[in-house]
Amino acid sequence: MGKEETAGLARRAWELYVKHGQEVLHFEAGRNPITDAEILAYLVHDDGQLRVPVLVRGGLLVRGYTEELYARVFGGEGR
Repeated sequence: MGKEETAGLARRAWELYVKHGQEVLHFEAGRNPITDAEILAYLVHDDGQLRVPVLVRGGLLVRGYTEELYARVFGGEGR
């Protein structure tokens, strides 16, 4: 995905979890929506493409993977 498609995907999400370094950033549409600058910084690589891995499930977007993150987001589903 390119920059515009990625930005559109992130803007449609009602909740986003972004693994950034050792921390997990949490954005919610109604409380603290992700900004366009944050979308570019956290989701779009220097080459203009989507940074991976990104999981989209309904209105939820999760960037990055750790077992702890997925357990936090999905409450241990699938175990």
